[in-house]
Amino acid sequence: MAIDLRSMRSFVAVASAGSISRAAEHLHIAQPALSLQIKNIEEHLGAQLFERTTKGVTPTAAGQRFLVHIIDILKRVDVAYEDVREAVNEPTGRVALGLSHSMSKILTIPLVSAILRRWPKIQFQMIEMSTGYIPEHLVNGRLDLGLTFNSEEATGIRYTHLVDEELVLVTSSSQRRAALGSDAARRRQVRLKELLRFPMILPTAAHSLRNCIDQSLMRHSLTLPVVAEVNTIPQLIELAAQGLGSTIVSYASVAAEHAAGRIEVLRISDERLFRPVYLCRSATAPLSIATALVQELIISTATEMIRSGEWPTGFKSH
Repeated sequence: MAIDLRSMRSFVAVASAGSISRAAEHLHIAQPALSLQIKNIEEHLGAQLFERTTKGVTPTAAGQRFLVHIIDILKRVDVAYEDVREAVNEPTGRVALGLSHSMSKILTIPLVSAILRRWPKIQFQMIEMSTGYIPEHLVNGRLDLGLTFNSEEATGIRYTHLVDEELVLVTSSSQRRAALGSDAARRRQVRLKELLRFPMILPTAAHSLRNCIDQSLMRHSLTLPVVAEVNTIPQLIELAAQGLGSTIVSYASVAAEHAAGRIEVLRISDERLFRPVYLCRSATAPLSIATALVQELIISTATEMIRSGEWPTGFKSH
């Protein structure tokens, strides 16, 4: 039987009080229960810890030695408790979050402002990168958390699904008219086969967004007419806005430009396309208190932004 902290504190209380009855009263437990705890400790150690007399109890030589160690252990435990409480109340340390430009565009201001307000001693880093590199950086410790779009990119990574973002066709009024003709002005949706009428500018095949698009189209044996490949989402949107081609991205990536009237957005109607978003971290690296707090903040912030519409995960075409 292992000696637990409760038994250790009981032993110290008996040694300090010099009486099992007085110690039991101080600890608010029954005297027989306390006597049994002391007996169990003695049996576990194979040594008598107290001399028992009619006047009370006195630690034996073995009891004195044990008392010195137990007091030291309990002090260390109290220090550990206090250290953790301080870390929770005022956490410190670096927390590095890797994410794509589209995710950064949505989450930077709410996350940074919340962390500065709640935990000013956390050194929070938001690092924009291609999501394909995030699992590797989580494994080697360069990142603590990541936001990615694929839950099968690497082993040793723990994924938490946050949301599914709707993918939409982004185009210009001129491209829309050329592809859809006289019907263009009233159209808010487009069918998969009609996408073949739009000259496409998409990310390269290695990009997670392109992979998501291609997998959906392959189920219908369709191949889009790709005229150029660009891996940066802001440039894809700008190229579409200038009428040089059309693209497919998440609606959240273009909601602001769409509201400003800079681009045209059409929902893909017969098979709506979605891109999953995952929060991920190393499955083996220890999770610091600061990282755990930021992880919880990301989940709660995302949930609230989706609920309020600040993170527009779907396109309302009507």
